[in-house]
Amino acid sequence: MVVRATGAPSIADRLAALRERSSQRAGSRVPAPPAPADAGRGSNRDELGGRVLQARRSAGLTRTELARRLKLSPWMIDRLEHDQDDAVAHLPAIAEATGRPLSWFVTRSAAERRIAPPGPPAPPEPAAPAESAPPRTDKVPTRLVLAALTLLLVIRAFTELIPILPRAANFVDIPILLALVATALGRPTTVTRARVIAPAFVIVFGFLVVFAVATMTNLSRVEPAPALMFLYGFVGPVAVFYAVHRLWVPGAARRLSQALVAIGVLQLVIAFGVQLPEYISSKDPDVIAGTFGENAYQLVFFMLVLVGLLAGIFTFEKRRLVAKFVPLLLLAVLVVIFLAQYRSLLITTALAVALLSAILGTARGRGALIALLATAGLLMTLAYVVQNVPELKFGSALEQSSGDPTFYLKKRWETASIVGTVFTDEPRFALTGTGPGTYSSRGWQTFALAAVSRSDSNVAGSYVKALTNGRLYTTDVSDRYVVPQLSGEVVDGSRALSSPFSSYLSLLAEVGVIGFSLIVALYLWAFAFSLRMTMAAVRKAKDGDPLPALLCASTIAFFVLLQMALLENWFEVTRLTFLTWIIFAVVTKEFGAREDDQADRAPGPALVTAGGTAGVRRRPLTPR
Repeated sequence: MVVRATGAPSIADRLAALRERSSQRAGSRVPAPPAPADAGRGSNRDELGGRVLQARRSAGLTRTELARRLKLSPWMIDRLEHDQDDAVAHLPAIAEATGRPLSWFVTRSAAERRIAPPGPPAPPEPAAPAESAPPRTDKVPTRLVLAALTLLLVIRAFTELIPILPRAANFVDIPILLALVATALGRPTTVTRARVIAPAFVIVFGFLVVFAVATMTNLSRVEPAPALMFLYGFVGPVAVFYAVHRLWVPGAARRLSQALVAIGVLQLVIAFGVQLPEYISSKDPDVIAGTFGENAYQLVFFMLVLVGLLAGIFTFEKRRLVAKFVPLLLLAVLVVIFLAQYRSLLITTALAVALLSAILGTARGRGALIALLATAGLLMTLAYVVQNVPELKFGSALEQSSGDPTFYLKKRWETASIVGTVFTDEPRFALTGTGPGTYSSRGWQTFALAAVSRSDSNVAGSYVKALTNGRLYTTDVSDRYVVPQLSGEVVDGSRALSSPFSSYLSLLAEVGVIGFSLIVALYLWAFAFSLRMTMAAVRKAKDGDPLPALLCASTIAFFVLLQMALLENWFEVTRLTFLTWIIFAVVTKEFGAREDDQADRAPGPALVTAGGTAGVRRRPLTPR
């Protein structure tokens, strides 16, 4: 006789009750199936979730395919298979989808297994015929996205740091965009019902109209190549967002997190192991650039995104191996940021740490701890650099800021006011702009400045010369307003504050106020949406969930990018924007899948969202 443990009913009891209620509704009574002998090896196979996993694999189904048949999200299937949610209510549908009898899923409770006498071993489960198993295609788009992201961020290590590839490979972002979009268009979308891409598409469509008007009203100065590069810089990131959002299979958030951490560790290894010795001997901070070649500013941006990711991992994924080393990694990241000498981003770095502290500090104790450690690390590192590394000139920057907190804003406003002069001299430019690629955008820079570069390694210049038949690209508005600013005032060893290059300025001048407003609205919308998802996920986060950390990284990416665009044409730098919109696409897809799952499981007509309460009707974060 088997003695049953007291307490909560066993899985067999609950399944029997479920089967009995189902039979009563059908007008017949079918006795509850007996509990079979334990099957499979290992404790996970003895649990109900392990049985669901075994049945799915034997049937040759992926999580996505099973989720479609059950009208659940892949995230929910993952939770059922790991016993993080009760699978009993879904067993009839799971049994039908996997071709297993309902009785096969019933396992005895742990107490029954300890007390019951051993029975005869169960026969091994027959494997599904190889020819009947459909190919597992759910990993293909995920791997494609991760490979594209990795290639984008490390390619310069093999063209400039270890030059084994031609410098033309630096333009890998173009084939990456084409490959992602082509693959996305050729595949069906996944199960999530989120329509988060709609607002972005509406804004981009409006921008395309403005672009066409700006081009047609300035035909005398607009040339195709600079104009197309201008369009690619601002619209390309949204195309990547669409492709990744369509390709990404929910439930693989940790894989993106692991990839970003691995790339971040690679940056630190190269910065400290290869470039720091060179800096010590030459005192040239420009050599600290990680895998970003000659552009240390791009390294600083990635490091700030990594700060958000690591802080989230420390707070919500304490069992991950990397979580144990997060305090040390954060200190190393801050050192790299200061060594890269991007003094203009000192305030941005402080604001990013403050935003993370506000998000994580109230979430739980570990969040407050990492916020305190990050703030202390920032202050300690800054103090050490000011006192012991004077060639980085952070001391003079701090003195200037403390003497006149508005000094840097005033300097930047002096340059921005030139656009007002453009509008005053020709009022129609406020509406139509001077034309895409004609003022100070990256399109103008590439064709007007790269072609006259004397550097033998300037691959961009060689392509520009080929596209223009060696002709120098100039425009009347750039000659009058932009070129005189190129030799502007040097402030703390840099011309960043007096430079005419800024995404905001180029948009205002080249496509007018409407085009400027649309792109700024796009990035503000993405930042606000990412922040709302982050706050909702932080409030409801479970231990080990990788999504909150990725949401922190997404929020910090947009937060920093919006500020960097004041100093250069960073909205057009695909190595930054593609990274930002890829992360955003993944987190919106993952968040939307969970929101859909909660909506499907909500009782009655009520909707349960990540920020809502059971039984209360709320509008979901992701538009349907």
